[in-house]
Amino acid sequence: MRIRDAGIEELPEVQHIENACFQEERYAKEVLAAMLEEEGFETFLAEDDNELMGSATVNYRDDLVAAQLVSIAVLPRFRGKGVAKALLAEAETKVRKRGADRMVLQVSVTNIAALNLYLHQGYVLEGMIGDYYGPGKDAYFMDKVL
Repeated sequence: MRIRDAGIEELPEVQHIENACFQEERYAKEVLAAMLEEEGFETFLAEDDNELMGSATVNYRDDLVAAQLVSIAVLPRFRGKGVAKALLAEAETKVRKRGADRMVLQVSVTNIAALNLYLHQGYVLEGMIGDYYGPGKDAYFMDKVL
């Protein structure tokens, strides 16, 4: 598996992953494009033999208290193969290099696989955000000291 940085030219690939992994909570094409271009955001892709497996986006700017894992997504047929763990490790490495000492994230209370991944990687459950993904769709707020 190889993890590489993504630029605006990979917008179709990032959007494909987003659409395959998320329902109504997915980011619109315009938002994905902004994250690929805007300073402080980094998006990267996991691939094997030039076949896309997943993506992740982090946000780290000097004005933030902590870096944020904005999105992590693995195409369904590659789940359970360590792709999300590798993307998360890359996200933590990238923000550490930029000076972050904390990473925060939000995860759906129904996404047990992601919740377990984050807990096993040292994230701490800090609370719940009601209706984060829409009415009746709550999220856990998690934090990790890097």
